[in-house]
Amino acid sequence: IYEFEFLNAGKDSLTLDLASAEGRAAFASLAHDAKVILLERGGPLYDELAWVKQQAPSAVVTSVSPFGRSGPWADAPANDLTLQAAGGIAWLSGRVSDAPLRLPGVQATMITGAYAATATSLALYDTLASGRGHEVDVSAQECIAHSLQNSIQMWDFEKKVSMRGGEGTRDASEDMFACRDGLIFLAAPRSLGVSWNALVAWIVETGHAAGDELTKERWSDRVWRLTGEAKRIFRETLESFTRQYTQEELTQEALKRRIVMGPVAKVSDVLEDPQLKHRAYFERLELNVAGVPVRFPGAPYRMSEPVWKLKPAASAEEPQPA
Repeated sequence: IYEFEFLNAGKDSLTLDLASAEGRAAFASLAHDAKVILLERGGPLYDELAWVKQQAPSAVVTSVSPFGRSGPWADAPANDLTLQAAGGIAWLSGRVSDAPLRLPGVQATMITGAYAATATSLALYDTLASGRGHEVDVSAQECIAHSLQNSIQMWDFEKKVSMRGGEGTRDASEDMFACRDGLIFLAAPRSLGVSWNALVAWIVETGHAAGDELTKERWSDRVWRLTGEAKRIFRETLESFTRQYTQEELTQEALKRRIVMGPVAKVSDVLEDPQLKHRAYFERLELNVAGVPVRFPGAPYRMSEPVWKLKPAASAEEPQPA
C-alpha cells in the first residue's frame, strides 16, 4: 500500500473504457494535448503504437517492456528475478562459489523506471524546442546491463568476463565498522591513498595502539589486504579505535582530514538529519490509506520559483470516471 502511495504521489487518475468508442475518443482528446504518453507491455494500447502516435504526433511516446519492442525476446515473459539475471546484475552478485543472487526489492523495475524517466526527459527537451514528436523504446534488460559499471567494457577491451567475488574483491578497509553509537562506513584502500594515509596519520597522532599495527609494511601489500586474515586484523584494530567515538565525531574528523568515512544512517536518523531538516525536505502529507499526516519525501531540487507540488496518490480503488 505504501509503495503505491510513494510511487504514485502527485498523480491524478482517470478511468477510460478503451474498448468503447467513447473511451477511445476521450483518450484521443487527452492525447492531443499531451506532452508525454507512457505505454507498458501488457497494458492498454501497447500494441496500438501507430494509432497512439496518430493521436499525439508531437508528443513523446515511451514504451517500457522487459526486452524492448523488437528482437527474439520481445514477447518473452519476465519478472524482476529473470530481468536481473538477463541484465547481468545477478551474475555479479554474491560469492563465486555460490549461485548468482537476486538483489532485494524490485531493483529491475526501479532502475528501468529511472532510465525511462531520463530518456523521456531528454526526448521532451527536444520536443519542446523543435515541436517534433519522439518514440522512446525502453528495454529493462538493457537498462540493467548499462548499470553494471565497467563489466561490459572489461569484455570489450580485455575479453574478460566480470565475476562475482563476494567479499574477496573488497579491500580490508572497505566496510562498515562499529563505533560508540552505531556504525560508520569507511573506504581507505591503497588506491585511495589520501584516505588511507590520513586515517593512519590521525590514529598515530592520538597515540592509540592501532597505529602500531596499521603502520606495518604488510598494509602496503594490496593483494594481502584482500585476504580474510587482513580483514579480520583490520576490523579488530580499527574498531578498537573507532569505538571511542560517536558517528558525529568520526564524520567531522573525516571531513576535516579528507577520509572517506561517514555514518551508516538508520531510517530514524535520516528523518532527523540536520541537512534535510534545514532544507525542509520532508513534507507532511495526508495519505488516503493512513488517515493521518505522515512525513513524505519532498522536492529533490530547489528552483527560484517553486514548481514542486506534493499531493496524495489518487485512490487505486476509486479512480475518477471519464
